[in-house]
Amino acid sequence: MTHPIQTTVGFQDSEPFRFECASCGETHEGIPSFGWDFPAQYLAVPETERAQRAVLSDDACVIDNEWFFIRGCLEIPVRGYREPLNYGVWLSLSRDSFARYSASFDDVNRHQGSTYFGWLCTAIPGYPDTQLLKTAVHVRPWPSRPFVQLEATDHPLALEQRDGVNPWRVQQIVERIMHPRHR
Repeated sequence: MTHPIQTTVGFQDSEPFRFECASCGETHEGIPSFGWDFPAQYLAVPETERAQRAVLSDDACVIDNEWFFIRGCLEIPVRGYREPLNYGVWLSLSRDSFARYSASFDDVNRHQGSTYFGWLCTAIPGYPDTQLLKTAVHVRPWPSRPFVQLEATDHPLALEQRDGVNPWRVQQIVERIMHPRHR
């Protein structure tokens, strides 16, 4: 499948991604995916009110029937590897976009092609503020979550998505997210 973002990097299919973690000393193998269980705005709803004000599933969240969120995959190409670093992020859609997206969400015949404007609603560690970055949310065939394309800006996350990252940068990201107390 072709994504809207392409990089020209060589691939090392014979060598799996692995590194010795400077934080825990273990060898980590494979390029991980990181995900968040809810959009950042969900935490703004007092815990005692969430059952009444929010509906949260693995793939969608609605708050006060006014704020609409879906999960998507923000992929960062890793130079030398076919597999990207994947962030499972939350995006805010308009009411109309959320309704159109939801109407085809469970359709096994869903095709890629629809694109929605969205705001990134996940704080990703290791970057300047990532919340409310502009995105294009590209629907993929069922059952895949949509592909998230950041607006072309000079934000470090947008640059990394566009240009890809070296394996040492993946190690840095993994250590920061998996071992936040060591930072």
